[in-house]
Amino acid sequence: MAYEVKLLPSAQEDFEGLDGSVQKQALKQLEKLKDKPEVGKELGERAGMDLTGYHTIRFSKGKFRIVYQIHEDQGEVEVWAIGKREREEVYRTVASRLER
Repeated sequence: MAYEVKLLPSAQEDFEGLDGSVQKQALKQLEKLKDKPEVGKELGERAGMDLTGYHTIRFSKGKFRIVYQIHEDQGEVEVWAIGKREREEVYRTVASRLER
């Protein structure tokens, strides 16, 4: 089953903020998610943040992450954030977006 990959508007902004070479690497990972969304690591409690139900996939030599949810019943992958792993930055971004 092929999944539809949807970026939330804020995740689209994250993607557009990446430089060209990093964008290409992110696109490769987004393409992977269409066929195998379970390829990413399941998140849970992360640095005091509850991200249960979210997954993460690495790219750019592990420096960046894509954080997403799988909606099997709808056949889609919803991307919440794309950003740097450094200092849990991307996870904090997701946590702040969840609070809104």
